[in-house]
Amino acid sequence: MNSLRKSSAFAVEPTEQFMFAATIGGHLLSVSVDDFAIHTDLVAHAASIESIAVHPTLPYLATLGIDYTVSIWDRSDPRKLRKLQDIHLRDIRSEGYEFVATLPLSCPLAFHPTERKLITHNADGALTEIAFDDTRHDPLWAAGYFQDPDGIAYDIDYVRYLPDSGNIFASTFGGHVAVVDPKKPKEPVLRYRYDRRTIHCAEHLGGSMYLLASDTRRVIRFDASGKQEPFVGPPVVRDHLEQISINRASGRVLASGFDRTLVEIDPETCASKGVVLQTPFKLRWLHHLERDPDLVLVQCRNGAFYKASLSGKRPTAVIKETPNALWTGVRVGTHDLAFAGEGPEMLHVHVDGANPGTMETKVSTRWETVAASRGSYAKRMVFHPPTQALVQGRSDGHIISIRNGITRPVTKLAAPLRDIAVSQEGFDLFAISEDSRAFRIDLESGQVKAEVQTGEEPIWALAHNPTRKVLAVCERQGLLRLLDATTLNPLLAVEGTWAPKRMLWRDADRLLVGRGAELYELNVATGAMAQVIPHLGNTIEDFAWDDSGRFLALCTYARRIHLFDFKTFQELSVTGFDLDYPKGLLWMPANRAEGAHPNEFVVFGRTGVLRRYWAHDGRLHSMGQVDAPLSAAIHDDAGVYVP
Repeated sequence: MNSLRKSSAFAVEPTEQFMFAATIGGHLLSVSVDDFAIHTDLVAHAASIESIAVHPTLPYLATLGIDYTVSIWDRSDPRKLRKLQDIHLRDIRSEGYEFVATLPLSCPLAFHPTERKLITHNADGALTEIAFDDTRHDPLWAAGYFQDPDGIAYDIDYVRYLPDSGNIFASTFGGHVAVVDPKKPKEPVLRYRYDRRTIHCAEHLGGSMYLLASDTRRVIRFDASGKQEPFVGPPVVRDHLEQISINRASGRVLASGFDRTLVEIDPETCASKGVVLQTPFKLRWLHHLERDPDLVLVQCRNGAFYKASLSGKRPTAVIKETPNALWTGVRVGTHDLAFAGEGPEMLHVHVDGANPGTMETKVSTRWETVAASRGSYAKRMVFHPPTQALVQGRSDGHIISIRNGITRPVTKLAAPLRDIAVSQEGFDLFAISEDSRAFRIDLESGQVKAEVQTGEEPIWALAHNPTRKVLAVCERQGLLRLLDATTLNPLLAVEGTWAPKRMLWRDADRLLVGRGAELYELNVATGAMAQVIPHLGNTIEDFAWDDSGRFLALCTYARRIHLFDFKTFQELSVTGFDLDYPKGLLWMPANRAEGAHPNEFVVFGRTGVLRRYWAHDGRLHSMGQVDAPLSAAIHDDAGVYVP
């Protein structure tokens, strides 16, 4: 098992006998839908494949990689795919449109219904139509539409040909939608924008009506003719809404969410009719089989492809060839670290000394299995000094305490845990869950001492200030609130938060808050919020400073590690992480071992390994891998069920 085999996209050919799937390692697979066996496994791109398209009437397949290459394949024999040609999108220019992609993870790729044409984006983020045959291709036009008056341009996330009109639909990360006549592509025939959040797909409902999936958690009923105003439904998931699949045989509408669920949608109200499939991790691509409407295919970001029976309430097949992710880590004294993530396994790292000549920290590692569900993951883990226990808040709502190899259940909340904190003295445990609730819990008894629901938006981050006896909680999109840490009564609310993955108190008066891809500092005394680090390309996943307070390190969803001067917030260095996303960052104690490098930290994430970094000469240096990932194929279908 290795992280290169993590699933990234799939598409199903018209007879629904074969699924064509892709990985972040650039592999292209052909999979028989009935037996879920891999028949072809090819290296297709020197990059992650972000999208796959199947021509609906001609024997072609296309793959789009982060290398800005579209590859055309002959799929006449699904068991023996044959590459016909590569189209290098950097060679296709768009005059007067100068978008520079900071995170080329978009997936705009679609074939014309009957002709040898496809649409995608070029390296400028412009919409591009390309004619092709088996040996050649001809870019027909490239046009950029998605630029704000302030000059911000947006890359395209999704495209399709509209069967009702022959026009082209395109949507962006910034919430823009354009309907374009390919015969007159200079200016769209229709424009729409909703809330500056990504519109991911347009599923044909009938006539000129389409259902759009938005990162605002809502389904939008959209008239591509422009005759009716768009209708926006209520939230249907607790995180980004990704894809929609309308089954023509059964009439059911399913949608996938980053909250680990597949929900059924009422196309009239655009509201949820309930969860039909629960998975261990985020969902994106899906296909609801029309030849057998009981079966659904989904791509899960734990690295797996699942086939599930809706009536049988279980997965019927799985392809998963990746290790478990690490989500959270914590120091335990000066010589030990602990890490947890998917499943019940926990990684212990003990510092055994250092090599003075190389300044390398010597460590030993061991895995421990705790009493937790294999279908859940530890979202956050903290260390409680009074009891010397590790406390985990998990995605199935459980909070558990682990000490001396013994797991003790603390409590079970109704919704997945998002973040936890503990008091350094006493037994207060603070928790937030995805149903917009904050809790103060007695760590010994598990009794909820105080509880508050802040609103409709999920709460994503918390930070406890023991000096001021204040708890900071931050919504996914909305408000940052300061609460009385005893009663959870409101003290202060600050607007404008988005995707706060991490908050930390710098001292008793200053709170550092990740707001999307930017870092802000809240001065509690004045109530002022100031930006200290500008946009870093994508959301800040975690940040921390070293023991001396000299350096601040951050890891982002752009798969980068940044180093800043913690006094001035001047950026000193930036480097890459690995092929998958980082989730956490932890500095080594400065006094861990004589002769060890004084400024060392580890970053961990979905590849399931710890990677060392040094802050040396004011720059980041990657010093290799600490551990081997947990590679046993353990119960790959765990956590997948139909409620």
